[in-house]
Amino acid sequence: MQQYFSDVPIEIGDEYIFDKRQAHHAKNVVRLENERVRIVHDGIGYFATCYSSGKDFVAKIEEKDDRVNEIGTDITLAVALIRKEKFELVLQKATELGVTKIIPYTSSRCVVKYKREKGDKVLSRYQDILLEASEQCKRNLVPEIVEPVKLTDLKNYCSEKNLLPYENAYGKSKFIGEVLDEKKSVTIAIGPEGGFSDEEVEILKEFGFETVTLGPRILRAETASMYACSVVCDILERK
Repeated sequence: MQQYFSDVPIEIGDEYIFDKRQAHHAKNVVRLENERVRIVHDGIGYFATCYSSGKDFVAKIEEKDDRVNEIGTDITLAVALIRKEKFELVLQKATELGVTKIIPYTSSRCVVKYKREKGDKVLSRYQDILLEASEQCKRNLVPEIVEPVKLTDLKNYCSEKNLLPYENAYGKSKFIGEVLDEKKSVTIAIGPEGGFSDEEVEILKEFGFETVTLGPRILRAETASMYACSVVCDILERK
């Protein structure tokens, strides 16, 4: 079943008109006609039947879907800028795993440099990825993403629990499952391809981040992001 998000309020009995992107996807990509879809507005899902109506492609809202496909706890992923394809993969998979907010940031060892003059275009691209991933995995909400910030700005995005997976933490720090024992909001900070500098680790620890280990193997930034999010989401979904 395909899902689409509505920017306008909807009620049972309404005829929702697909926007241009949605209509193209429904008609030309997945070729829907008189088929059941899920339409979501403001976190509430509805089942509907979609069909062509003149020049428009529409969905007749038929019943509410009481399922809420969210973890129920805010999870923030602060991820350093990495190469485009890998960063976009992180956005997609973090969305599928249940992350609610994504904070791109720059640090001393980032290979990728943020160009502010291209900011609006880049952020729009990121938002499209989050939207499409949320539709695919039937989320009730689309994760929020902000314009890239500096590492020192991460103090503004702390949660009840703040985790710092760190390549040198193995043997010195606990695993995520050993420190995340309650259903609390969580911020996870993942470093760039070159990792964190010692100074940056100390800065984040001053902000309240707790170093944790992901094991003895050195993971790539995109792998560490998905690994950490998977563990955190698994723990919280079972609380």
